This record gives sequence, C-alpha cells and structure tokens, in this order.
Amino acid sequence: MAAGEVQISHDTLDALPPSPRVRYLRHMLISAGTLPAIDVRLNDLEILAEHLISNVPSHHAQIINQYFRWQVLRQTRQRHADEPLTVGMFNARWSALRKIASFLAWLDEQGAQLETLDQRSVDLFFAHHRSQAAVAIFLNWAIRQKLTGPITPPHRSQARPAPSIPEDTIWRKVDELLDDEPIPPASRIIGLLVLVFAQRISDCVRLRRSDVSEDETALRITFGRTPLALPAPIAELLRHYVSELEAERPFVSGGPDWLFPGTTPHLHVSEGIIRIHLAAHQIQARKAQNARIDQLIQTVPASVVADTLGINIGTAVRAAARTNSRWGGYPELRHSLFREKRRDG
Repeated sequence: MAAGEVQISHDTLDALPPSPRVRYLRHMLISAGTLPAIDVRLNDLEILAEHLISNVPSHHAQIINQYFRWQVLRQTRQRHADEPLTVGMFNARWSALRKIASFLAWLDEQGAQLETLDQRSVDLFFAHHRSQAAVAIFLNWAIRQKLTGPITPPHRSQARPAPSIPEDTIWRKVDELLDDEPIPPASRIIGLLVLVFAQRISDCVRLRRSDVSEDETALRITFGRTPLALPAPIAELLRHYVSELEAERPFVSGGPDWLFPGTTPHLHVSEGIIRIHLAAHQIQARKAQNARIDQLIQTVPASVVADTLGINIGTAVRAAARTNSRWGGYPELRHSLFREKRRDG
C-alpha cells in the first residue's frame, strides 16, 4: 500500500487472513482518517465466517450461511448498533459458528441429517459433548425455520449461585490494590471500581473522561444516572492518573475520549489485560461484583443501587430477593473507613 502497488482500502486488508497485526494496521488507518470507520471485529467475524462456510460441505454451507446472515449478524447489528463488538462478543460468536459446523459434521459421521433429526440423536450428541449451548440455540432456530423436525434441545441448567465473597475479603483486596503500585494505574483503578462499586470490567474499560467530574467538594464518576463521589484514596489515585494521561501525547489526535485508552489507536484498554493484572491479587471480577451488589442491597434500595451503579434494575431486584434484603438507611460507601485507614496508615 505504501508503494502504491495495491489500493489503500478495507478490501485490500480483507484479502489478508485476520490477525492482530492486520487489525492494528486497520485501526491505525481508520484513526488517521485514511480509511472510513467500520466495526473492525465485526468485519473480522464476517471474513472468518466466509472462510468457514467455504470449507464445509455445500449442504452444510447453505444452512450455516443462512443462520449467520439472518440470525447472528442481524441480531448483532441490532443489539450493538451504537458500539463496536467487544473481544468477548467476537469470541463467543466465532466459537458458536465453529461448534455448529462441528455438530453438522458429527451428523454426517452418524449417517444422520438435519432434516430428519430425531430426539435420540439429539440426546446422544449432548450426552457426549459438553458446553454446547450454541448448538442448542442453533437447533431452536432450525426448528422455527422448519429445517428439522419437532425435537427438544436441552435447556441450559440454572447454575447454582457461587458462594459470596465475605465483605472483609472485599475490603482487604481494596487495600491491596490501593497499596500495590507495580500494577498499572488503569488496572488498579478498574479493580477498585469493581470491588467498591460492583462494576463490570467490560463497563469500566468503556468509561470516558467526560464521565469524571470534579467540583470543590469531591471527584465524581458517573456509572448510571447519578454521579457518585469517590472515596478520597480512589479519588487521589484517579486524579493523579488523569493528570498523567492528559500530559501524554496521543498516538493520533481526536477519537473517543476513553478514560482508559489502549495501545491500539482510538481503542480502550483490553478487558483481558485488566483481568490478567487483577489475577495477581486473586480477584475474580464477576464474583466480586455479585458479592458487592449483595452487600450494598442490604442497606440501599434496589432502585437506588441500579440508578447509581448503572446496573439493570432486574439484577438489583433479584439480588434483593436472593439475600432477603431489608434495607435501612443510605450509608456512605466506606468514606469514613477509608479516612480512618489513611489517617492511621
């Protein structure tokens, strides 16, 4: 492209096998304004799907193509029209397509066909293959499209709630992150937002600098509709982080004002990197988030928790029911405890 031998275009990049290097180059050209903006991961998913479809038997290719175009791709575009596909979403959809292709290949090995599939074959497959929720979803779609007979795919069993993390353990992890300077500041701050404010890593990495505000009384961050005042130690850490961020020269000017920018131009930090850093403190974000919601719901109404933390009201209500919550007052989120610890330490 630099030598003028091929056109600088998305089509030129599409002709290359998807890889992190090609993805980085595409992001760089988009951020520089050389190429029009697209959802890069969604584009990669379409390329991989085309490769997969072209390498399966024709009677499978037609079914997979129909399912991908009219189910996966359509739903993805409808649900995520305003934001690009995340790494987790991309991986889930690509893994699902491969599992469906493997299922159809298994049918061939059994001498069976999707059109005449019976319940015995369905039960046999799921008895010998685990983690096949994607195949169950595909079969339900195939039934609605009348591509197969009246079978009953297994329902996903309701997972038992994991044991909650004790509150003193949560706060011990908070203290560790506040004091562990070798961990990158972005990971420390995101870990603290997970532990204190029950945030998901996927939501934290999408925070914008405009979500942080400061007045004469406090540094505030907005997760839902109501900004939250940050406890002094977290506010101090975030204030220092933002000042260093503003002093850095961006790779390419413009683009989203991510609070936690990544190494790829105009993209936020990777969720996977944050998880790796937090793993050093044995912090499992999902378990910590659920435990913190359970703790907060004991003293704050579900509607207030949902409003301030930006979580789904249904999630907050279910947590209240699960914990038999009888909320009382409206406590400050450990402001006094933070102040006492810092004063003593």
